[in-house]
Amino acid sequence: MLSLISSRLRGSSRLTVAILSHAVVDFFSFIIIPLLSVIEGRVDLTTWQGTMLVAVGSISSGMIQPIVALLSDRHDTRFFGTLGFVAAVLAIGSVGFATTFPALLIIQIIGSAGIGAFHPVAAAAVGQLSGNRRLSGLAWFYAAGMIGGVAGNLFTPQWVRHFSMAEQGGTPVLDTAAGLRSLAWYIIPGLICAGLLAMAIHSVPHRHATARSDHALLSRTEQFARWRSIWLLYFGNILRFTVDMCLITLIVRWSELMAVGDPAAYLPGVEVVSRLTPELRSEASRLNGLLQAARQVGMGVGGLAILILLRGRFERAMLVAVPLVGAVVVVITPHAAALGLGLWPVVVLCVVAGLGYGGVIPTTLSIAQRLLPHRTSLASALMMGGAWAFASVGPHLAQMLFENFGLNQAFAIVGLLLGASGLLGLLLRTP
Repeated sequence: MLSLISSRLRGSSRLTVAILSHAVVDFFSFIIIPLLSVIEGRVDLTTWQGTMLVAVGSISSGMIQPIVALLSDRHDTRFFGTLGFVAAVLAIGSVGFATTFPALLIIQIIGSAGIGAFHPVAAAAVGQLSGNRRLSGLAWFYAAGMIGGVAGNLFTPQWVRHFSMAEQGGTPVLDTAAGLRSLAWYIIPGLICAGLLAMAIHSVPHRHATARSDHALLSRTEQFARWRSIWLLYFGNILRFTVDMCLITLIVRWSELMAVGDPAAYLPGVEVVSRLTPELRSEASRLNGLLQAARQVGMGVGGLAILILLRGRFERAMLVAVPLVGAVVVVITPHAAALGLGLWPVVVLCVVAGLGYGGVIPTTLSIAQRLLPHRTSLASALMMGGAWAFASVGPHLAQMLFENFGLNQAFAIVGLLLGASGLLGLLLRTP
């Protein structure tokens, strides 16, 4: 039955389903992060255990992607992407039932690995279905993921807060355990979307028929040059995703500082965890969700803006200029709160910061798939998951910088890392 329905889907319908599925998957990938402060309070985690939860998600998501890519390319199958989608939905939807740190780690490992398994498979399918409009298809695929992440960051804290409301003796209280358990309702629509994805992409071949033979005809010098460009793109994305993971963590802590409302708490080594009541954690979760969403809006809108404005031109220039501009914005972002202009300038700066490192990711995917047309899943996995695996140092790096140097200096150092990713683009040769 599944194959019969799949065979009747037109190419445009398959492409639409594959793109929209990215929104659903990334919705699930941004459930735990906006709720991190709430989860830390619920399970009585230390801040370092909280950052470990974020880091292990990056490791799991990143390490699985090259493995899935190699298996998918070798066996010409999309099955592993759908399997990962299902695993992510079941694991992350169950996060509210975890009452210990080891249980949370297991859920995060399974859920993140499932999310990781989805990405190279779906990205390769979108590239194949897009034909000669590969950059356009990948930009929309990437933007859909950002939209899903924004929705997860904004909607999930509100959902959990709604289901956390209870009364004791006529007095309203927050039952965060009940709120977190309500996330299980997400499983039903998640599994439906995984089924639609299977129908859309399981019959799509992994590569053009002549891709392998065409690559074999290239000279050794040309093959070496292509792989050199792949590794430059890869190391640049390692830096960009490390910046992303650092900012995720710094925004979590910054939101807690804003909820506490004490400017002195921005200084190095100041302990604020003991001052976070359930109500303040809920407020921090709301602020965190908003700022994380703003960061992702910039990542998604940036990728689309580069596509619309440049239509694939000046790719190398964009890989240099956009991260350098983003680096400046990251450095100045934490100072916006001290200006007394309210929250919205901070939101705008988070949008621009996200654009600075995320806006060029669709470009790196498109270039990598063109460089390795016979290994499109592997190319996608290196640009995303392979980079994510090394970016797992980001949460602990950010926490260490925050505790030892304070918020402003931590943002400044992360901005320098982003600037370095732009300078790597000077060495790149694009096809």
